[in-house]
Amino acid sequence: MSGLPRILVVDDEPNMEWLFRSSFGGMFEIAGARTGEEGLEKLSRDPFDLVILDLKMPGMDGMMVLKQIKQSYPMIPVVMMTAYGTVKTAVEAMKVGAHDYVTKPFDIEELKIVMDNSLRFGRLAREVEELRDELKERFHVKNIVTVSPLMLEVFRVIEKVASTDAPVLIEGESGTGKELVARAIHWESPRRHKPFLPVNCAALPENLLESELFGYEEGAFTGARRKKPGKFELADGGTIFLDEIGELPLSMQAKVLRVLEEKEIERLGGTRRIPVDMRVISATNKGLRSQVENGAFREDLYYRLAVIPINLPPLRERREDIQPLVAHFARQFTSGSGQPFNVSPEAMEILECYDWPGNVRELRNVIQQAVILGDGRTLDPRTLPGYIRGAARSGADGSPDAARSSADGSPAEDGAPAGAGRFKVKVDEIRATHEKRIISEALSRFNGNRTKVAGYLGISRRSLQMKIKQYHI
Repeated sequence: MSGLPRILVVDDEPNMEWLFRSSFGGMFEIAGARTGEEGLEKLSRDPFDLVILDLKMPGMDGMMVLKQIKQSYPMIPVVMMTAYGTVKTAVEAMKVGAHDYVTKPFDIEELKIVMDNSLRFGRLAREVEELRDELKERFHVKNIVTVSPLMLEVFRVIEKVASTDAPVLIEGESGTGKELVARAIHWESPRRHKPFLPVNCAALPENLLESELFGYEEGAFTGARRKKPGKFELADGGTIFLDEIGELPLSMQAKVLRVLEEKEIERLGGTRRIPVDMRVISATNKGLRSQVENGAFREDLYYRLAVIPINLPPLRERREDIQPLVAHFARQFTSGSGQPFNVSPEAMEILECYDWPGNVRELRNVIQQAVILGDGRTLDPRTLPGYIRGAARSGADGSPDAARSSADGSPAEDGAPAGAGRFKVKVDEIRATHEKRIISEALSRFNGNRTKVAGYLGISRRSLQMKIKQYHI
């Protein structure tokens, strides 16, 4: 391989390959094919960056070859060559997927510009596809850190609904990862190549929210100097994520309902109905059902949005996730240091017993703070925020006096967090209960294959066998 861009010239004229070699031999690596069949055969064997394709050939003509190339190699740009009298056909070829065309006889400099532009387009298309793949991998459901059976059930729902267009309503406390789940649904869906557009319904006043969602025409209001498409319009073909949908004013609820029913929008100040095709995923940290009963949220809109309801449990209801999440965030925030990072057992006990009102978001912030303010190697109780240590010192029963002694009534040892003995008993019980349930679920999921279960849980096969024996599974 020369490292030069590789170009395949498909033309039945015997001197065409020679012309390209003599004109561009030092700039590109040129290969030729005399028929459409030969061109497709060469594409199947070797990678090419650009195809120059004649429109009129015996056997498979250029249009037939173009369709095959765009079906099998969509990232490779194709430039059509055509005689002057068939320019209309070349334009039709561009509708099928050709990037550009040149007419014979062509000017060499003009052809060089077309080839450079097409190669640049091909590179950008590949970069966009790589970024899409990277985003899909990043927001894949498997990358959501959890061992909780409650969250594994959420994953099963995500996998079932992602391939559909059914509206999804995600309910959960602030910080539980509602947008992460929404993105996972989008990137698992057939719409992943189209936009994912989040809108925070609580962040904008009603008048701005309407223009944000529906867009506006030039002159629709003071300051509207040019037309602007709204989020519904921009999400066409993709997914719109309406976060904090419970904050939507009643007047706006009626307009959103109409969009969902009619699949059309009208910009502010406009008269034209614009069709839109998007999936709607909404989220709220409020119980929408109770808002419906209180008259604060429209019942008809609720049923439109909540075709598939997903409830994300708070972190305090899935404490078994705290340890893997702490490890994940610690790795994330120390990835550039090159040093191992450890969490002391005392610090982990405090973290596991805290109720986390801010959920995963709060835990992430606490670990980031501890990594920055600590020594960069170990997270111990002293590097945790005071309010979390204070919650631990208050004891399991909430009594400040309980902090002064350990579980057996003796004073806490110097250097140990107050109440640590009691917390250790509590944490050990929680851990044992959840470990047994997690291992049982994993064994069922992998049909008893212990090697796969061990890999899934991130432990050795021997450790798994010891746990199975310990818990009499």
